[in-house]
Amino acid sequence: MSDVFASATAVTQSWYVAARSRSIKRGDTRAFELGSRRIAIYRDTDGEAHALDARCPHLGADLTLGTVCESGLRCAFHGWTFGAEGACTYAPGHVETPSRRARAYPVVERWGFIWVFNGPTAKFALPSADDSQRWRAIALPSQTIRCHPHLVLANGLDVNHYEILHGLRFSEPARLTTPAPHEVTVEMRGRPQARLWRSVSGTHRNDLLARFTTHGGSIAWVTVLAPLHFHVLFTGRPDRHGRCVTRTIFLLPGFPGLAWARAFAVVMMLLHDDRRVLDSIDFRPAFATGDEPLQAFASAVNTLGSW
Repeated sequence: MSDVFASATAVTQSWYVAARSRSIKRGDTRAFELGSRRIAIYRDTDGEAHALDARCPHLGADLTLGTVCESGLRCAFHGWTFGAEGACTYAPGHVETPSRRARAYPVVERWGFIWVFNGPTAKFALPSADDSQRWRAIALPSQTIRCHPHLVLANGLDVNHYEILHGLRFSEPARLTTPAPHEVTVEMRGRPQARLWRSVSGTHRNDLLARFTTHGGSIAWVTVLAPLHFHVLFTGRPDRHGRCVTRTIFLLPGFPGLAWARAFAVVMMLLHDDRRVLDSIDFRPAFATGDEPLQAFASAVNTLGSW
């Protein structure tokens, strides 16, 4: 299998944020770009979201210009209609329906977003928070980082950079595990050295305990266990220029207050430090001792392959 990790042309079989759920009403169609590919997201007459390649298998017209009907998405150019599974369901002027198919993608809706899996079937499920308490999802505006999405996600597994870039001193060695296929986890315990960091995070007397897990090639799920308790979901997709279009979604307990402010501040300070490096990185896959989590992530991505 050829390498997919940090490839400029291959798009990993993984889940990607396509649109906010509320932005696509029943009967609406919207374009979504995944690398160089254009995908049509539409909501059928029953309100269910679907995704098809936007280029009509007839002559390549843009299906996002089409119309949602009972039998699927009708092309604006010649009226050919394609169902949710991609098969042509109707073509005006044809006695027999042509055996043309549009590429169809698995779709789920969660945390207020429509997610598309780049593959014929989903190879793994989206991660989820424990059900022991009620979580409120807060999504930040999308951003574009000038490097490959795999590098953005792998950054959280880069144990060494926490001490060098962020000034975090580990209380014990970070622990690497692979809890499930296509997942890589690093568990960390430590305390910031800077007073501002300690004040913001509430770690004057207590360590920061966190778990960072990548799911597939496009999702990272962070659980902060102490002294705060919250989750953050990072997701990134490649645009046509090879840059990373990111989404950051916080899952926070209870109601707005000091805990929320601290959670936002800790994550945003980390992201600010990371971005100035990632925006100018010219990646070289020259892994060394201590880079085992990064190597595990690259291996997991390559195992998934592209589509």
